[in-house]
Amino acid sequence: MTCRPWGFTLIELLVAMMLAGLLAMLAYGGLHVALRSWSSTELRQQEMERSYLTQSLLRRLLESPQELSVNDDEGMQQVAFFGDEEQVIFVAYLPALDNDEQLYWVHLLQDKQVTAKGLAWQLELRYMPFVEMEELNWTLLADTLASEGGRKVLTEGLPRAWNFAYLGRRDDGELEWQSQWQQQSGLPVLLRLTPPRQRKAGVAELLVAPRDMAYAIFRSR
Repeated sequence: MTCRPWGFTLIELLVAMMLAGLLAMLAYGGLHVALRSWSSTELRQQEMERSYLTQSLLRRLLESPQELSVNDDEGMQQVAFFGDEEQVIFVAYLPALDNDEQLYWVHLLQDKQVTAKGLAWQLELRYMPFVEMEELNWTLLADTLASEGGRKVLTEGLPRAWNFAYLGRRDDGELEWQSQWQQQSGLPVLLRLTPPRQRKAGVAELLVAPRDMAYAIFRSR
C-alpha cells in the first residue's frame, strides 16, 4: 500500500487560501460595520451633548432678565424687555463673560441664512455692555447690537425659526400666552421657546420663569 506523503496538495492549499481570504473579508466587513456604528453613535452623542449645553445656556439666559425701568422714544416708561415671536431683548448679568457687576444688553434672535440647500435659520446671541439712555429706540438698539455687539451662534441649519411666547396676566387676572411683550410695566411670568416642528424630536420645548418673576406663577389668580 502506498503511503500518502506529508504536506498539503495544491487543491488543499487553494481551498485553505480561499477560506482564509473569506474569513479576512468577513472580519473586515464586521470591523467596518462596527466602526460605522461606533461613529454614528458618537455623532448622536455629540449632538445630544450640544443640544443639552445649548438648552442649558438658553435656560440660564432666559432666567436672567433684570427688572429695570427705561423710557422709549415715545415717552413710554416700561421694563427693559422687548419680545416678539422671533426675538427677545433684555438686560442681564453675564457672569460667563466677567465677574464684575456689569449689566449687558442681551439679544436672542433668529437670523435667516441663505445656504446651498435654501433658506435656513440660526439662533444667535448678541450682547454688549448696558448703557442708560434718555430715550430708547428698540430698533436702533437691535441694529447697534448687530453692528457693535459680541455674538455667538447657538444653533444653526434650522428649517424654520424657533418661536418665543410670553405668559402674562390679563386685566381680569387670568394667565394668557402672548406672541409679543412690548411696552410692559413688568417682566412676563414665563417665557416659552418652541423649536421648529421638524426638530421637536430630541429637542425639548423650554419653559422658563425669570428669576425676578419666579413667585408670580404661584400667585393666586
